[in-house]
Amino acid sequence: MTFTAFILVFISVFMHAGWNFLGKKESPSAAFFLLAAFAGTLFCLPFALCSGVDFFAIPLKFWRLLIISILFNLVYFVALARGYRCGDISLVYPLGRALPVLLTAIVTSLCGIGKDLSDCAFAGMVTVFAGCIIMPLQQWRDFKLKTYFSKVSLWILLISIGTTGYTIFDSMDMEILKQIYFKNTILQAIFYMGAADALITFGMFWIVIFSRNERRELMRISRSYAPYIAGIFTASAYILVLLAMNHVDNVCYIQAFRQMSLPVGMLAGVLILKESCSLPKIIGILLVISGLIMTSL
Repeated sequence: MTFTAFILVFISVFMHAGWNFLGKKESPSAAFFLLAAFAGTLFCLPFALCSGVDFFAIPLKFWRLLIISILFNLVYFVALARGYRCGDISLVYPLGRALPVLLTAIVTSLCGIGKDLSDCAFAGMVTVFAGCIIMPLQQWRDFKLKTYFSKVSLWILLISIGTTGYTIFDSMDMEILKQIYFKNTILQAIFYMGAADALITFGMFWIVIFSRNERRELMRISRSYAPYIAGIFTASAYILVLLAMNHVDNVCYIQAFRQMSLPVGMLAGVLILKESCSLPKIIGILLVISGLIMTSL
């Protein structure tokens, strides 16, 4: 992983933590993410239209992969909203971030996507995973199956599957764009993010429109600033992630280093929200940081 990729992901981490704090203030829902995706679309649209992209030069394969990525995104957003509603964010967020680290490594290895990981990098990703597993614990005696296998477990699994899927397919699509167009990689990333957010908005619209509760939530949440700011933060953060994909030979590195949001989120929770800081949480954070160092070697 290059230093450029590290810096890009590092900056995106703070934006990612920012929109999760906004989501914590407002009860996340499909309606919340619909408005967030719509705001992201409007944010990217002017830049995407000025990118000079030749739509006829983009192969059909790109659009197929993008649609598959959007389906994984929809799974991710719906599961995230459901997970946050029926579970503690301190459990859902770390575990939802943990599983994709290993799932992405396994899928890319089995499918031959990207360069093979070194033993040290894989060990680092396992260490990051272990740290994420420990982070939600308030005390060591909570380390038991009951803590992890509850009614929220299905949503955590779907969050992880969604994250793994859209990360892999987005990296494949970015490779296509790099080959056919775009000397300016920033415009490449903004164009892709704009197209993705537009399709996510379309998909989330139908999820919301067929649910009475979500329609009510849409009316309520539309008067809040939170989903719109969250949408801009989300789009900006992921544009940086897309740019970083151009500087790695395996998207697993991106997936692992995005977990820097966990230490940032924990510190913000302790310093700003005055949340408790248990010993397992501290050990978990140290494991995440150690794993990231191992991955970068």
